[in-house]
Amino acid sequence: MRAYETELTFGGEKGHAVVVEFEKPWRLVSWSKYQYIVNWDLGEGVWFTPEWLETHSPDDGFCYEPLMDKELRYSRVRILEAGPVRAKIHWHYALCNPRYEIFNGNSTADEYYTVYPDGIAVRKLVGWPGNESEFGGNSHFWEVMEFILKTGGIPIEDVINKKECFSFQSEKGEKLSFPWPIPKPFAWGQEPLCNSYPQVKDWKFYIGRIYLKDRPDPFCMFVKDKRIFPYKPCSSTSYGSCNGDHPPLTLWDIGRRSTWEGGTSASFLSCQAIRHPGEKPPRPCVWLFLTGATEQDDAYLIDLGQSWYNPAYIIGPPPVTAGYGDEPVYYEGYSFSERAYQFIKMKGEKVNFLMMPSMDVINPVIRVSGWKAPSVSVSFDGYPLDTKDFQAQLKGDELLLWINKRVSKNTKVEIVEKGR
Repeated sequence: MRAYETELTFGGEKGHAVVVEFEKPWRLVSWSKYQYIVNWDLGEGVWFTPEWLETHSPDDGFCYEPLMDKELRYSRVRILEAGPVRAKIHWHYALCNPRYEIFNGNSTADEYYTVYPDGIAVRKLVGWPGNESEFGGNSHFWEVMEFILKTGGIPIEDVINKKECFSFQSEKGEKLSFPWPIPKPFAWGQEPLCNSYPQVKDWKFYIGRIYLKDRPDPFCMFVKDKRIFPYKPCSSTSYGSCNGDHPPLTLWDIGRRSTWEGGTSASFLSCQAIRHPGEKPPRPCVWLFLTGATEQDDAYLIDLGQSWYNPAYIIGPPPVTAGYGDEPVYYEGYSFSERAYQFIKMKGEKVNFLMMPSMDVINPVIRVSGWKAPSVSVSFDGYPLDTKDFQAQLKGDELLLWINKRVSKNTKVEIVEKGR
């Protein structure tokens, strides 16, 4: 696994890019000719992005988003971390119009993609709605996700699975499946998803997947939990909605295509954290998503989402609730934004704990601060793991482990310093 900067060509254009690669047939790219918008490169000229933060002004009809920043006045990307276990990139941008004017003076966003060897990333979107001026007036909506497919000049019809091009499913496997193309529900080509599918208001997970020919399928998911995905419930708009307790979801005419710099694109479904005219998120506001690509079935994505959202119970080291004391190891909790179980080792040469999953834990990530050795051994239930079953990364006194296993039962984990 590696993260690096390079010159990248797509759709006949060449520009600076940050790339994250792992041993999968897809990779993560952030490219200057596409305003450094973060995409999954699915191979042979097909890219997918789960979008960015976007708002809209009723004053002038403009969308304010990084897509408008053709001159890269505000958009920039950097590599924060690169190693065998994890890569992390940071994309900063402003919500501007085609004139490079920023909504409310200083509306910006920071996105952090934390990527692991399984080719899955947590997308952490930190929005900074503007408060510097009244420019743009009151917002119409704040959009945080859209399923957008782009090609480098290949017709969309040639890469999409026409029988089932897009699905949206819940944590229970309730599934909406759409062919290519779907009829336009409204003259302008979009409608609230809950108009035709009111059952989505009762879902906990929202898992979207685009089905491609001869390539891995990109996906993005989020959970209806305001701790990690704040939202205002669906409300009546000029084209109707259900007023249910769920984030506003908009279904696009999937046959709708637009030309972009020699390529084609298609939008499938979008999510607005707020679609209440005149309201805005707090400054700052954080949304988390799990995104990547897969060659496995839909059930795997449900399991993956459950693994991310429902961490195992950790028994052994005391939790850090009232500060640190004399214990050799403390459990600092689970980080949704990093998919990581976090420990701090105060003394000694090992970390022991019991992992008790309520759902299967897929490829657990373990972070240990206070590490003092150049190497590590890992055991599950007393059996040492082979080096092919885990990856280790050391940075200063921090150890990061990625375990290439699915943990389905109570498991005793031992992590021991080597070469100290």
